[in-house]
Amino acid sequence: MNRLISLILLVAGCKFGSPTPAGDDTSDPSSDAQLDLCEGVPVEGVCQDSMVARCVDGAIEHETCALGCGVTTGVAACNALDCSTVGPLGRCDGELLARCDTLPGVTADCSATGQQCGYVDDVSGYQCVDGGILASKRIAGTIRWEDRPLSPGQLGAAVAMPARGVMVAILDAADVTLATVSTADDGTYVAHYEATENVRVVAYSRSRAEARPARVRDTQGYLHALGSEPFVAGDTTAVDLTITASSSLGGAWNALDNAITAMDWLRARGISTISPVFMYWQLGSATGSYYQGGDNSLHLDGDDGFDDVVALHELGHYMQDEYSASDNPGGAHDGSPADPRLAWGEGGATWFAIAIRGSANYIDYSAGGGWSVELEDRVHAASVAGGLSQRLSEWMVAELMYDVGDAAGGDDDAMTATHAEVFDVLTGYMTSSQMSARGFSGVDLVEFLDGWFATHGLASCTAMRSLLVDHYKFPYDFSGPAGDCP
Repeated sequence: MNRLISLILLVAGCKFGSPTPAGDDTSDPSSDAQLDLCEGVPVEGVCQDSMVARCVDGAIEHETCALGCGVTTGVAACNALDCSTVGPLGRCDGELLARCDTLPGVTADCSATGQQCGYVDDVSGYQCVDGGILASKRIAGTIRWEDRPLSPGQLGAAVAMPARGVMVAILDAADVTLATVSTADDGTYVAHYEATENVRVVAYSRSRAEARPARVRDTQGYLHALGSEPFVAGDTTAVDLTITASSSLGGAWNALDNAITAMDWLRARGISTISPVFMYWQLGSATGSYYQGGDNSLHLDGDDGFDDVVALHELGHYMQDEYSASDNPGGAHDGSPADPRLAWGEGGATWFAIAIRGSANYIDYSAGGGWSVELEDRVHAASVAGGLSQRLSEWMVAELMYDVGDAAGGDDDAMTATHAEVFDVLTGYMTSSQMSARGFSGVDLVEFLDGWFATHGLASCTAMRSLLVDHYKFPYDFSGPAGDCP
């Protein structure tokens, strides 16, 4: 009997389990339960200082962010590099290198590999550089210029802008150049130099990047420049400069910024090699504003320093001269019907200006108030009975080209193309052996229309017919090299 009782107790002990270990008052987890190793971190991630923490396959993974962490629509991620602040030659922020040679841009902590962030040359720009290569003294800062935003009839109050891609030099007391760098697109620069005496920082109205070969000179041929007060080499590590709108230099930096804008626009639309442009402006000069082909020189009148549309219009002639076709005979023009070649040359240059700005207003400010022409709703029509060779208004050419390339609906035209597609005609068909002069002898609006259909096909015939014939009263025959429109 005693043996039977012992056996029963033994079986009962096996059935109901062993005593709970000391300090553990929870039951064992079931075999299919998942351990929460992420400790509440979701798969969407959370920001932890400059890192992103995510739950991946049941475990926490961390990603270190060079530009900090942010949350968008509930998902945590490293902040993307804003390439609009970098430019073609990169940027140094301390030892953090930013490059936007391809998109998206990339960053690198140069110090993580024992290197320094510095400017190599005008081709390589800012790079991570091995220790001992850069000069021992370092200076950094920001170059700014003051804009006067343009609106019909007036210039606005001064607004500080970053001096994008401008040349910055470190000079010694004898004006010997110790270092030359370029600013990034946020206006910042970093330069390394060697010196023991006084030095100063000087900003020039020139871009040294191959992608932006522009410079602005005074009427004597000298670059505009603004320099700092001298300081003892090595004693100062930061120098900022601001070119004020009220100074005699302000218009030069506005002109340079417009050239950079135009060159960036060209590169974004497939122009890989940018030709140099030489701009001339001086406060108080009375040269008039014009482009001079052959040497790529562009002259701005003294009161056109802040006239963005005027500067971009003249840069439009530079675009035609370098990358498209125009045999503009030149001469005075005021928007009234003129030689079709002049209308094409001037109207095409105006299209370039307003397409870049995204605003169909030609504005020319002067001390007396200036003038402006609205080029979206106003129509400078041709004559239905005038034929293909008729005299045309340059405003009509600009209006038509803008209507073709802007979004449909603004003025009730049905064209749904883009300005990039307009530009494709200018740099493709109009520079090819396929182009033939129809209508007036020379390059004019008819060649552009022929090129439109040769480049983009006949699908837009109905919309283009409505725009040309009904809206602008131009009797195009819709029978160019691409064939007859249905």
